[in-house]
Amino acid sequence: MERRYIESRLWTCLTSEFLEQVRSRYHFEEKDKALLKGVASDLAGCLKWKEAAYLMFEDGTDTVRRATAVVTLGSDVDLLQERYQNTGRMLESYMLESIGGELLMLGYGMLEAWIRENTGYQVAAYHFFGDDEAHPLSAMPEILARAKQHKVVCTAGYCLKPKKSVVFEMELAPAEACGETAHGDRICAHCSRRDTCPNRR
Repeated sequence: MERRYIESRLWTCLTSEFLEQVRSRYHFEEKDKALLKGVASDLAGCLKWKEAAYLMFEDGTDTVRRATAVVTLGSDVDLLQERYQNTGRMLESYMLESIGGELLMLGYGMLEAWIRENTGYQVAAYHFFGDDEAHPLSAMPEILARAKQHKVVCTAGYCLKPKKSVVFEMELAPAEACGETAHGDRICAHCSRRDTCPNRR
């Protein structure tokens, strides 16, 4: 098994254009722009050098490989959200939740790009733990241990800490058919969360 730490630098994504997309998608009002920008500024300080992404490549065949990913925004984001909540700043807490979720989604895209650029493979399908029998929540502690990382832990109730973290498996296929999966269609068609994905709204 091959392990890789990926430097995602997600704080660089907190641009005015990105924040406008978040404002529109989550229906924040025009008057909330300055507040949203302030939350993004607080968040950027939490992310720098504390976010992390790890990939573990499993052996496969010539046509299919598998990789497991661990992505986190880091524990300081949880502390910031608690600080907002404890001081009654609930709108800022929700803004932070919204921005954080969108940044994790961008993290998926960065991993996809890294895989294409460095392995000759592309992501053919996503599998999230807890969505089917082949990917039970109970598998996450072992996966986190195999990743040999210390930023993300799994509780006895199978919750991830920090909260803005995700563990998932990707099927990889040779990248000749750029933009299509190994099944001959778009990647969303084989994602277990396609019906609830915020990026498909």
